[in-house]
Amino acid sequence: MTSNIEVYRDLHIRGPLEKRAELRSALLNAVGGRWSIDIKRSEELANGAITNDDVLLFRTKPTDTYPEAGLTLWQHEEGYYVPNIVPLESGQLSHAQYNAILDDFIENIAASVATKHGFEISTTSGHQSIEDWVPEDAAIRLRRFSGAANKSTGASHPSDERRWFDFIVSVHRSGQRLDADQLARWLHEADGWDERTAHDLAGRFEGATALLKFYDEN
Repeated sequence: MTSNIEVYRDLHIRGPLEKRAELRSALLNAVGGRWSIDIKRSEELANGAITNDDVLLFRTKPTDTYPEAGLTLWQHEEGYYVPNIVPLESGQLSHAQYNAILDDFIENIAASVATKHGFEISTTSGHQSIEDWVPEDAAIRLRRFSGAANKSTGASHPSDERRWFDFIVSVHRSGQRLDADQLARWLHEADGWDERTAHDLAGRFEGATALLKFYDEN
């Protein structure tokens, strides 16, 4: 069992604003092989989002690793980022498939183009743990709860409940937001809780933090 879980990676391309038009043209010219650009769908995405931001939808043909998919580049103040990669037929990409497509896009389209035009590519890790989402103090409290609790009963024992509350309050005081789905996945995949109990705890966490936020605001 590992202490982290596989997650969808983020990609940002950042560089000088005055060269963004050059970068855009170079990205479009770099397509080939498995990769193509769908200008019509790109315009539809931008119109549907009611935005003046530049949107580019790239398509990749299937491989042995992943199905045919669409990768969206969306303009931001420093360049572009990837908000999503989706299969073009149906279903959902696994974390491994999503990250493999992102790596392929970087290697075959983005990397050389970005460097040539003075832009830098940054990506997040494909594996993260609780320490990536909450401050160290909160992570310690969660590990303390998880390590001591009876994993078949959740936080029902008074001592376990107290440690659970310590974790919740610590996250709330930090001001950081922890996604309940991420918490459930970490509890189940990284720390050995059964899936049902992990989702139950994550739901309780979400309700408790919402209540604490309401209390602070009122």
